[in-house]
Amino acid sequence: MAEQRGSEFSRINDPNFLIEVAVGPPVAQLTPQQPGTGPRLGGQYHNATHRYIFKKAHMSNEDFRIFDGQSGALMCVLAHEGKNPYGSLDPLGFSNAASYNGPFGEWASMARVAGYNGMPSFKIRPKTLSRHGRQYIQDPQGRQTFFNIAKQSRFKTMSIRHNLEVCQGDTDKEEYSIWLDLAGRTIQIVNGREERLAHIEKSMQTLIMNAALGHGSEMTIDVAAGVDWTAVLAIVMGIQQVGKHFVKDALGNFVVNPLQNQAQDAILEATGTEQYANQAGHMMDQGLSQLHWFQRLQQIYFH
Repeated sequence: MAEQRGSEFSRINDPNFLIEVAVGPPVAQLTPQQPGTGPRLGGQYHNATHRYIFKKAHMSNEDFRIFDGQSGALMCVLAHEGKNPYGSLDPLGFSNAASYNGPFGEWASMARVAGYNGMPSFKIRPKTLSRHGRQYIQDPQGRQTFFNIAKQSRFKTMSIRHNLEVCQGDTDKEEYSIWLDLAGRTIQIVNGREERLAHIEKSMQTLIMNAALGHGSEMTIDVAAGVDWTAVLAIVMGIQQVGKHFVKDALGNFVVNPLQNQAQDAILEATGTEQYANQAGHMMDQGLSQLHWFQRLQQIYFH
């Protein structure tokens, strides 16, 4: 497969190939597979192409959610330790929300995924030391590694794109490649024969939000017949974790954040604005208390 990818540079004069590299394929034709081939998590298969919806969770302790595209049922939820769901409302940390959610800071590298409606639960753990941000997909207890996801070396594969790979167990034996277009619009999961097994694409609404506001998170996930859809959803969640690492979290929580807090306190003291900062923090805490009350009501009456 490395030889096939190595030919990307030889196809540099092909306009169709350049369009696919830039913005993804114009038509995403999926190839049905024989059930039981490729990476496996829960061993669940569809008889026809099936769609799922990926969404980022806002104002929540959770990070990402995936829903069934037909029934709307929740399939899985990713969350990590110590997340402050209201960090965007309080970027300077005047309130006490961060300490309530994680007294030792936020640990993005510690991700657990809860599964529903046939989707098994699992956890995503980073490799201790990795140049390629390798992430292991494991059972909740960490006893079994189903597969792992990492960045491909562009030098080794001679690839134009920043691609990823899915490897067997905890080895570096590649089973799937993950092709990312340069515009960030599509993600393609292909096997060794370069057959497209899953296609992930940002919706038009998301692209508009990206252009207008700089953010947008909804994606559609189409899975080919005969492909373990639970493995594909785990791969999509694992992609979000590639590059996150325990060392980065530890450095941020125990070195960078304390230094930033000391600098902020010094500025507030020097400018005489400590009183206003405390008032802002108190108002934020009151607002979050009311928000929690409304969230509890919503769970009682609408869940």
